[in-house]
Amino acid sequence: MTCHNCQIQCRRFGKHRNGLQRYRCNQCTKTFTEAHERPLDEMRLPLDKAENVLRLLLEGMSVRSTERVTGVHRDWILRLLVLAGERCQKLMDEKLKGIDVADMERDGPRAMARKGNPPAGRKPGKNV
Repeated sequence: MTCHNCQIQCRRFGKHRNGLQRYRCNQCTKTFTEAHERPLDEMRLPLDKAENVLRLLLEGMSVRSTERVTGVHRDWILRLLVLAGERCQKLMDEKLKGIDVADMERDGPRAMARKGNPPAGRKPGKNV
């Protein structure tokens, strides 16, 4: 770890109250901590609670129901959902390259329902 002022190597100087490593510059005697890990950017929501919120949303629970169950305000739930979507988009852009659209396959029952074919177990022309 290098000092932000002097640009020289610093020594370890104990631990911060939150458990992060502290460093002290030998030349200017300034102290600072290692970089904080922020998987949710600036959101102060605990990671386990954020995982629980996303898990409930993936299971099909509505935003307001998720709010009641977890106690997290719906605005934060929506911000978390947008953040997760942006991270997924970034991951997809990094990992999936050079795939033609013709090579991709949609979910079977949904693709059939959109083409006009009835899903399995339903008769054509009956809306139930």
